[in-house]
Parts: sequence; C-alpha cells; structure tokens
Amino acid sequence: MQHPLISIILCTFNGEAFLEEQLRSLLAQTYPNIEIIISDDDSIDGTMNLLQKYKNHPGISIFKNQQNVGYSKNFEVAALQSKGAYLAFCDQDDIWLPTKLEKLYTSIGKHSLVYSDSKLIDERGNDLHKNLSDYKNLQSTYHSKGFGLYNAVYGHTMMVKRELLELALPIPSGYYHDWWIALQASNLNGIQFLNEQLTLYRQHSKTATKTVLNKEKVSRTFSQRYEQYLSGLKWLEILKNNPLEKEKSFYNNFYNLYLLKKNAHYAWPLFWFLLKHHKNIFMFAKKNTLSQLIEIRKLARGEKER
Repeated sequence: MQHPLISIILCTFNGEAFLEEQLRSLLAQTYPNIEIIISDDDSIDGTMNLLQKYKNHPGISIFKNQQNVGYSKNFEVAALQSKGAYLAFCDQDDIWLPTKLEKLYTSIGKHSLVYSDSKLIDERGNDLHKNLSDYKNLQSTYHSKGFGLYNAVYGHTMMVKRELLELALPIPSGYYHDWWIALQASNLNGIQFLNEQLTLYRQHSKTATKTVLNKEKVSRTFSQRYEQYLSGLKWLEILKNNPLEKEKSFYNNFYNLYLLKKNAHYAWPLFWFLLKHHKNIFMFAKKNTLSQLIEIRKLARGEKER
C-alpha cells in the first residue's frame, strides 16, 4: 500500500490549555507518512513557549505571524507551507483518535474531500455521550445547494486533496474556511462522509472556532440583524459568482430573492423559493418539517426597520 504525504494543518491562537494533548494525538497517528504544519496567530499566552519543545522534531514545522490575521487567513498561511498530496485540518483543542488519518485516506477514493463524525467531550475531556451527527445531518453530497445557509462539514473532521485546496484559495474574507472548501469540493468531485467518530471534539467557552453546543440565544439590535443579513447576502453573491459553481441558476435566483428582503417588510417570493427547495437547503440541518417551515418564515422576513 502506498502512503503519500499527508499534511496536517494546525492553526494556533492562545491555545496552551489543550494544545499539548492534541499534539500528542497527532504524533500517535497510525498513518506513517505525515508532516505537521503549525501557524500561530500572534498568541499572547504560553502557546509559543509550548511549541518550542517541538521545534526540532523532524515532522513538525512551526511558523508565527507577526500580527494577528484571523483564523481563515492564518489557515491560508499554514496551508501554503504544506507539501502533502492530501491535507487534514486540525483545531488546537481537540484530540484525534490514532486511526483517523489512516481511515480518511482509505475512504477518500476519487472524491475531493472526505470527512467523518466526531465524539463530543467537555472542557476536561469527559465524554458527553453525544456525537456531532446528533446535531448535524452528516452525509455525502455532489451538489452545493445545502451550503447556502448551513454547513456540517467542519474543518476538524476533513481531509482534502491538494488540487481542491489550490482551487479554493484564497478564502473569501470574513467567512469560514471549512465552509468554503467544502462547498468547492461539492462542485469538484464531491464529498464523501465516513460514518465513524474519529475526533474527540472539545466543547468549551474559550474555543477559537465554533462549537455545536453554543446555542445561547442573544438578543440583537436592528443594526446587528441588518449586518448579519448583509453578510448572508454577500455570501450568496460570492456563491453565484463562484467559477466552480455548478448550480448557477439556483444561486442567481437565491441571491436575487434574498436581495428583496433589503427594502421589504416580507419577501414572499423568497418564502416560496425556500419552500420549494427546502430539502436541499436544509440538507445539513437537523430540522423536522415544522421546524423548517418556521425557519423559512423567519428567513423571508424583510429587513426594513419594523
């Protein structure tokens, strides 16, 4: 069996609390040919001191940004240093099970991306007896329609082929790198889901990225809601203009109808569009039919100040 090089991309920022446990799990992988690329985003805690212990390790390369550039840009910095035919993305606070890379590699086949399920743990590493698949509808896909509003293909679960990364960079400013890369994979050679828990996915309040248990409802002002709307509108504009996008007509319509919200109290054409395409739009969301209908009603509300 051949073992092409797999690059593990690890982005750090003020991550000293859990980082060493994660590094030990990376070095314990059963897949025999890996490199670990670490890019620190100008941490101000003890992260860099911890990383210095690994600076002479032959399989680890460490880089440090001179100023904080944000998570997605830091990911780009690290990814551009990699040499592997495959790349696996890594959060600083999780734990990888030993066979993770081996199983992802044997499962990717002709697909552009493979991802797996995760087991949830708390801040102290205790099993929460829940999997990521209990909160997200994880599945294989060859189309992008489910990425307009939602994503369930998280960076810590995925491995991609280098050709995908080269087409996906640069990441659109202000948006999650894993969401963008997964969408691009769906347009290229598709996404394969491996139904196994291969990562212990830590849930805690100080995470640098999102968690699935962060469901606290926050009251937002009109200006905050409007900013979120504009961000969603810009995302749909990016998707409709995406050179790899195979669903051009879908995203052109989606964008134009979403634009109606800007100066309306209620966008009924958007409501009917979302209802027509609800199976695709909500493909990653764990929502029953009633919950989907309620969400569609909310999404079609206009942004004209009420």
